[in-house]
Amino acid sequence: MDTCAQCGFTYCALDRRQLTESIRFNGGGCAQRLGREAADLRRRRAPDEWSALEYACHVRDVVLVQRDRFFIALVADEPSFQPMYREQRVVFDRYAEQDPARVADQLVMAADMLAHLFDGLDASQWERPLLYNYPTPSRHDVEWLGHHSLHEMVHHLADIDRILGSP
Repeated sequence: MDTCAQCGFTYCALDRRQLTESIRFNGGGCAQRLGREAADLRRRRAPDEWSALEYACHVRDVVLVQRDRFFIALVADEPSFQPMYREQRVVFDRYAEQDPARVADQLVMAADMLAHLFDGLDASQWERPLLYNYPTPSRHDVEWLGHHSLHEMVHHLADIDRILGSP
């Protein structure tokens, strides 16, 4: 996939420096959306659709999981990753009960932590190979993983905006 049909994100459209800046920017954008009334953030529009707060918690966790995957990719030869169990996290971590202000702070911190990792990569580290298992197993490199991490952030920020009705 080069461009996401749902959100319009285009993989590898940004250079490495822009990728890092965009991760921080989108982490802040997602955090900013959590300044609304907690009841609005917790409301599900449909039983099978997450609330804005649940999506924000998911973005936070995706960024943290992707950060761990980067470390594995930088150390292991031909790394492959376990699923993050996204649906189970919503329940087990009680996403809907979390404090939006705390989640906002965690989002900014997680995005900065991931971007910080990128800031220190050399050319050979960006090119390290990995096997990404979702949605189907495919070979990529660390740079692609960075773009995929950003795609997750952009895609779910659009989900949050759709649920809330505007940015």
